Amino acid sequence: MTPSHAAAAFTLACALAASAAEPPAARDARPAIELPTRSDDQQQALAAWSRTAFCYCGCPHTVEQCLREHKTCQHAHRMMVLAARLLRAGAKKEELPKLVAAYYASFDKRAKIDLAKFGPPRGGPNAKGTLVEWSDFTCPYCQMVRPALESFVEARAARVKLFYKPYPIESHPGALELAQAGEWARDAKIFWPMHDALFANPRGHSPDELAELASDAGGDPDSLREALESGKYVAKIRDSQAEARAAGLKGTPSLFLNGRLLGLGDYSDEGLEFTLQDEEEWTAHGGWQKD
Repeated sequence: MTPSHAAAAFTLACALAASAAEPPAARDARPAIELPTRSDDQQQALAAWSRTAFCYCGCPHTVEQCLREHKTCQHAHRMMVLAARLLRAGAKKEELPKLVAAYYASFDKRAKIDLAKFGPPRGGPNAKGTLVEWSDFTCPYCQMVRPALESFVEARAARVKLFYKPYPIESHPGALELAQAGEWARDAKIFWPMHDALFANPRGHSPDELAELASDAGGDPDSLREALESGKYVAKIRDSQAEARAAGLKGTPSLFLNGRLLGLGDYSDEGLEFTLQDEEEWTAHGGWQKD
């Protein structure tokens, strides 16, 4: 048992010990384990969900029953953590069962994503976890997500690597031009320096502006000008966009982990670590580990 599992087990044991001393009516009014939420209504929603949702550990119990009776189960506690996080993020009581079910169903749905021409990755090249980000250099949401996402990957380079694939929103001025500059930079072996420069200058999209960025990143500005003029990389970008739509892209940015769409949109360090841990369990056991 890892230190994090030991801490979770201790917290759970304390909650169960406290609940055993309460009258039955009091126990029924709250979850088997209390987790931070923003209101009493959310606590009640969490309790109601735990009494009807079945645990993914393989036993025929609800999450609440598993927490109270199945002492070796590691899944029920994680399911409660996920549900509490969703409620804190604003999920309604009636939405919670569908959102939790969609998260677990996503592990059975894997897109085949072509990465052969979209390296190198950021992070550990031999890491088992493969994050793919479909993104647009001009997208403000991509701008917001980028620092946390890259920090997450760099801190876990032994566990996960990140590939960037272009999905320019062509109603954004310059989106297609910046995407072409990014693909040119891959062939020039300066993708990540150019990637950073393009995100830092999303409105600089004239050929001369992009050529200056290419030069600063260590590339040949005339080569980039020629690529933009000929449209050399447009077909590759169109293929990337089509592949993203087929894989279930919801907008930019969209993240996939080992081909699984991270559809909840929680790209925080906490949220990504949670789903990476689940992915590592799923990969190690070929599905959920049975308790």
